[in-house]
Amino acid sequence: MSEVAHVVVELDGERHRLRWPRSQTLVDTLLDAGIDAPHSCRAGRCGSCVATVVAGETEMAACDLLEADDLRDGLILACQARPASDHLHIKF
Repeated sequence: MSEVAHVVVELDGERHRLRWPRSQTLVDTLLDAGIDAPHSCRAGRCGSCVATVVAGETEMAACDLLEADDLRDGLILACQARPASDHLHIKF
């Protein structure tokens, strides 16, 4: 597995193709690319960064906001999510 994943992010009607370092959260990756990602607390407590995994898999640090049903539906907190697969598609 490489140190970066490839992600397509749909945000505000635009599609962004990025390299997502496995050591970074999705919010950090988007902000580093100059993309205004929705976020607030960056600690997984406010929910302003909720997104949906359309394809691929992520891993998240502690997540108290999302219920098991939310996770099964593909919802993630972008401030906690890191890539677990090589190719992902995320939609805000």
